[in-house]
Amino acid sequence: MSSRSPIPPAAEVVALEPGAQAAAGLCAAWAGLAAPGSWFSGAGRVEVSRAVRAARGCALCAERKAALSPNTVGGEHASARIDAVHRISSDPGRLSQPWFDETVRSGLTPEQVVEIAGVVGVVTIADTLSRALGQPGRELPEPQPGEPSRERVAGAVVAGGWVPMVAVDRAEGPVRAVYEQIDQAAGFVFNIVRALTAVPEAMMGFFAAFRPNYNTHGPVSAGGLARPQVELLASSTSAINDCFY
Repeated sequence: MSSRSPIPPAAEVVALEPGAQAAAGLCAAWAGLAAPGSWFSGAGRVEVSRAVRAARGCALCAERKAALSPNTVGGEHASARIDAVHRISSDPGRLSQPWFDETVRSGLTPEQVVEIAGVVGVVTIADTLSRALGQPGRELPEPQPGEPSRERVAGAVVAGGWVPMVAVDRAEGPVRAVYEQIDQAAGFVFNIVRALTAVPEAMMGFFAAFRPNYNTHGPVSAGGLARPQVELLASSTSAINDCFY
């Protein structure tokens, strides 16, 4: 006879609100969308956020997604920035080095692509959680005044990827602090962390939204999910979404 406790109905274990830590992280990351970043103003970052949502109902993105190759589909978006947002949002599993190179030739810098990716991540995390809980999406914040810093990160170079990244042994300031925290917890620094280090604000904003939702293993019953359960859910979701990573 099994010693396992019977699994209660989902309604008894699933909360209708995110945990306090997850909610606080999301609120901080969401407010940060409206602040001037490294390469986009607050208004520009909110525009990117709005484009993330628009990509979900974009006919051109849907046609590209359904095609054997997105390059076989004609049409274009209003700007290189909007096209990058839509591609990263709607079909990330088929992004490629040639796509990235063409995006840079179209006028975006590698650092701008990194900042866009960070904003896409925050909006996607927040909206996915809202849909899972049956709640409306958050209203986009009002842009804050100010100009982007336009400061490049010391030690960020292209090595082993498409965008500049900071090597673990060359990290300084906030990047080093994040590296040390992750290394203490996991024993190494994940590539997904390094990929955002050319824009530290993007890295910190993304992980402010991501980490509480993943590490708290909730919102579920008291005690939460075990790590293997979390990884099973994460990997299954990634497979369904054609997540390359």
